[in-house]
Amino acid sequence: MTSVRFWCSAERFIGFKANGHTGYAPAGQDIVCAAVSTLVQTTVLGLHELVGLQLQIEQEPKIGLYSCLIAPTDDEVKLEQAHLILNLMYLGLQQIAQEYRKFVKISLKEVQNDEL
Repeated sequence: MTSVRFWCSAERFIGFKANGHTGYAPAGQDIVCAAVSTLVQTTVLGLHELVGLQLQIEQEPKIGLYSCLIAPTDDEVKLEQAHLILNLMYLGLQQIAQEYRKFVKISLKEVQNDEL
């Protein structure tokens, strides 16, 4: 199962941690994994390339770990843009999780930046 935890601070998304393999099908044939991976990678590209944010990324492909946290910034416009992109990822993953409950789990956690 892949679990994705979204981190929020001051009612804004500030990052996420995806962990685990979906196990829906063998590697290379797993459409659920492909869908989750596409949302994760597209979100990170949007945050970095479109919004211009610095990101703290951690990856461990063998165990299916990918985490992304927005580096501290005071740029409110960029933070709002990041919130929209992360919210879109959240909504997309919710749709996947509704259809494939046994393979994808989504959660939210309110945090302070110093907790991460």
